[in-house]
Amino acid sequence: MQTPDSQRPTPDILLKQIQAEERKSTRGKLKIFFGGCAGVGKTYAMLSAAHEQLNEGVDVIVGIVETHRRPETEKLLQGLPVLPPLVIDYRGVTLREFDLDAALKRKPALVLVDEFAHTNAPGLRHPKRWNDVEELLDAGINVYTTLNVQHIESLSDLVAGTTGVVVKETVPDSVFDTADDIVLVDLNIDDLLKRLREGKVYIAERARANAADNFFKKGNLIALRELALRRTAERIDAQREEYDSAEGKRDRLPIADRIMVCIGPEPLSAKLVRTAKRMAASLKAPWVAVYVENARHYRLNDRGHRALRAVFRLVERVGGKVVVLQGEHVADEIITYARAHNVTKIVIGQPIKSKWRLFLEGTLTDKVIHESGDIDVYIVTGEPGARYDPVFGHNTLRRTKFRLYGWSFLAASIATALGVSLQGVINASDQALIYLTGVVFVAARFGMGPAMFYAFLSASCLDFFFIEPLYSFNIYDRDYWTTLAVIIITGFVIANQASKLRLQTILSRKREQNTQTLYALTKELASTRGERNIAAAAARHIAETLNVDVTVWMPQVDGNLEAVYGQLPPDNATKENGALLWCFDNQKPAGRATDTMPTAAGLYMPLASGGGAVGVLGVMPKNPDYNLTTEETALLDTIANLLAAALERVKAAEQAEHSMVQAESEKLRSTLLSSVSHDLRTPLASITGASSSIVMDAEKLPVATIRDLARSIQSEATRLSRIVANLLDITILEAGQVRLNSQPYFIQEIIGSALAHAEAVLSGHTIKTQAAEDLPMVMVDGALIEQVMQNLIENAAHHTPQGSLITVSATLKGGDVLVSVGDNGAGIPKGEEEKIFDKFYTVTHRGSHKGTGLGLAICASIIGAHRRRIWAENQPEGGAIFRFTLPIADESKLEVPHDSNA
Repeated sequence: MQTPDSQRPTPDILLKQIQAEERKSTRGKLKIFFGGCAGVGKTYAMLSAAHEQLNEGVDVIVGIVETHRRPETEKLLQGLPVLPPLVIDYRGVTLREFDLDAALKRKPALVLVDEFAHTNAPGLRHPKRWNDVEELLDAGINVYTTLNVQHIESLSDLVAGTTGVVVKETVPDSVFDTADDIVLVDLNIDDLLKRLREGKVYIAERARANAADNFFKKGNLIALRELALRRTAERIDAQREEYDSAEGKRDRLPIADRIMVCIGPEPLSAKLVRTAKRMAASLKAPWVAVYVENARHYRLNDRGHRALRAVFRLVERVGGKVVVLQGEHVADEIITYARAHNVTKIVIGQPIKSKWRLFLEGTLTDKVIHESGDIDVYIVTGEPGARYDPVFGHNTLRRTKFRLYGWSFLAASIATALGVSLQGVINASDQALIYLTGVVFVAARFGMGPAMFYAFLSASCLDFFFIEPLYSFNIYDRDYWTTLAVIIITGFVIANQASKLRLQTILSRKREQNTQTLYALTKELASTRGERNIAAAAARHIAETLNVDVTVWMPQVDGNLEAVYGQLPPDNATKENGALLWCFDNQKPAGRATDTMPTAAGLYMPLASGGGAVGVLGVMPKNPDYNLTTEETALLDTIANLLAAALERVKAAEQAEHSMVQAESEKLRSTLLSSVSHDLRTPLASITGASSSIVMDAEKLPVATIRDLARSIQSEATRLSRIVANLLDITILEAGQVRLNSQPYFIQEIIGSALAHAEAVLSGHTIKTQAAEDLPMVMVDGALIEQVMQNLIENAAHHTPQGSLITVSATLKGGDVLVSVGDNGAGIPKGEEEKIFDKFYTVTHRGSHKGTGLGLAICASIIGAHRRRIWAENQPEGGAIFRFTLPIADESKLEVPHDSNA
C-alpha cells in the first residue's frame, strides 16, 4: 500500500531523522530533573533514579552533588560510588568542582552532575558546567542533572521582571531542547514555603530569611511554577510534533509564521532575542536574528564588539541563527530580507529616548513600520531610565588627531587672509561664499569634527573681520545673522555627509580587502601542493590581514598533532595546548572569546571537513589586549573552511595516488610474472634438456654432440643471466640508488666497445658507424652509457631480419652530442613511440625476438639520470631509429682522457 503524497515525510524531515539517529547512536543520553525553583526535590529525585539504575546493574557514579546539608539528600548518597571532587584554591577560597577529566577517564555508563547551570571556577577547561556535560555526552556517557526554570536562557528576563532577581547563570535553550528526557519535579507552593520555614531548603537562618524576603515570596513561586509547567508543556508539544513528523502527519503541523528579530550591540538586544525565542516556541515557527552591518558598524568600540559577539552567542544558545546583512539603509535591508524570506513577524527594539533625540534622530522602528506593509511588527521597549555603557566611540577608524584641527585652523586663516586682502573689492556676503567653499574642502578632506570646527571658526572670523562694526562680535544688521546661521548649518550638513562617505569608503575598502584576501587565498590554495605549503599560504594571508600570529596543526601518522606552521608561546604552552587538543577532538572553537578555556591567549578553530577534523587553526593577536571584531572572526571562519577544504583535497589526492600506485603495482606484478615466466622458461627448458641429455647419455654421445650441448647450455645460461641482470638494473635505477661516476669520454670509444660486446648478437647483420673525429668529449658514466648502446644495438638486431643494416652515428647538436641507432626493419607501430620505453612493454613482429621489455626502460632511466632525453621514431625510408643526447664535457676542466675499456 503506497503512502499518500501529502503524508510522506519531506527530504528535510528525513535528513533530520537520519542525523538524529546517527547522533543518538554515538552520543550519551541527557536526563534533566526540572523544577520551578530550589527546594522542590530535584536532587532527591535524581539520586532516587540513580539508585534504581544501580540496582539494575548500571555502572553509576556521582560526579558532583550539592546536598546543602539536607539529611534526606545526604542519606541517599550512601551506597552510590562518588567521584572525588576537584579542589581549587581561588583567591584564598577553597572551591569544590566537578572533575571532568577523571570522569572521562573512568567512563562509567551514567554520571550524576548536579546544578546544570553552575559557573565553574576560573582556570577550568569550560566556563559552565553544562559545557562539561556536553563533553561527557559527546564521549558516549549518559548524564543525570538538575535545573531550575529561572536558569533557562530565554526565560531569564521574565524571571528578572517577575521576581526582581537577575539570574546570571543560564543554560542555552538549544541544550535544554535537545535533552533526551525532561522530568518535572513539582511541589505545592504551601508545602515549599513550609519546607523553607523548617530549614529544609537553606540551612543557615540568615540565608533562609533573606531567601524568603527577596525571592521565595508566594507570588514569585507561583510565577516560577507556572513558567516551569509551561516550559515542560512546550517540551512535550515539541516531542509530539517530532513524532507526527516522523509518522508523516504533516496536516496537524501547520507552520505559517516566520519570525525575524533585529539585533545589534545595544543591551536591549538580549531581551529581543529572548522575546523572539518565546514567540517562536509559542507559535511553533522558525525564527532568525538579523544584524545589518553598515558604516556605523565601524564606529563600534571594543565594548561594542564584545556586546555584539555576546548577542550572537546568545542567539546560538537559544537555538536561533544569525544572518549578517550589509547595507547603509538599515530599514530597507530589514524589509528586503523579510520579504525575500516570507517573514510574517518582525521583532524590533525601541530604546527609551528623550523627545529632542527622537525629533532629531528619528527611530528605526518608525521606518520599519512605515515600510513593513502586511508584515506584523512587534516593538520591545527598553527599561526607562536605564543607563548603559556606550558601544559607539572613537576607535582606530574614527580617531581624530589634533593636527587635523590645525589644518582646519590654517584653512580658515587662509580664507580670512584672502578676504582681508580683497577688502574694498568683495563684500561680507562674498566672503561668506569663500568660507562655505572652505567648509566643503575641509569636510571632504578631514572629516566631521574638523569641518564643524572650521564652520564655527569661519563664522566667527566673518563676524569679526567683515561685518560692521569691524573687529567686534556685535552684529547690527539682522541679515548677517542669517548668513552666519547658513554657514554653520551648511557646515554641519556637509560635515555629516562627508563623515558618512568616509565611513562608507572605509567599509568598502574593508570589504574589498576581505574579498581580495579570499580571492588571492583561494587562487593560491588551488595551485599549491603539499600540506605544509598550503598551511603556510593560508597562515601568511591571515597574518597579513589581521596582524596576528598564526599556527596550523595537523595530525601525524601516530595521531598526535604537530605544528606544520608556527608554534605556541613557550610561557603559556600548557593552557594553549589544552585548548588546541580540545578543539581538535571536539571539532568546536576553543580558547580566546569562546566558551571553552576563554582565558587562553589564542583562538583555536577546527579545520573540519566531511571526513572529520583535518587540523586546527590557531590565531593569537600580537597585542594581548586586542579582541577580534565580529567581521574579523567571520573572515577567519571563512578562511578556516577554505583551508580545511584545501587540506581535504590534498588528502584525497594522496589517497587517490596511493590507490593508483597500488593498482599500477598490481598490474606491474601481473605483467612481470607473465613476461619473466615466459622468458625464464625458454632458457631453463633448453638448459634442462641439454644437461639431461649429457647426464643420461654421456657415454653414448659423440664428443662433438656433447660440445654442442654444452655450448647451448652456456648460451642459454648467458641469456638467463642477462634477464636477471636487467631486472636488477631496472630495480636499482627506479629506486634512485645509482650514483653517476661522470668522467670525460670519447663517444667513438664507447660505441666501439658496445659493438665488440654485442658481436655475437650482430652476426648476420651489416653494421655501419658514422662519427666525426672532431667530436668533443662527453661527460658521462662510461659503463652505463655503454650499456645503453649495447641495449639499443641488441634491440635493433632482435627486431630486424638477418642481413639487415644497422646504423650507429654520433653528431654534434646544439650543446650536446646526439647519438643514433637505426635499422631498416618493420619499424614502430604508430602511436607507440613513447610506450616502448615503459617497463615490460614489447612490440612483436613476425620473426622477431620477444624480450622482457626491460632493455629500453633501462636505457630511458640511464639517460634520464644524465638529465638528457631519449626518444624513438620511424625513418622515412623504413625502419626505426633511436636517438639520445649526452652532455659535452667542459674542456677547461679536462685532465687525462679515460679509456672506456678500462
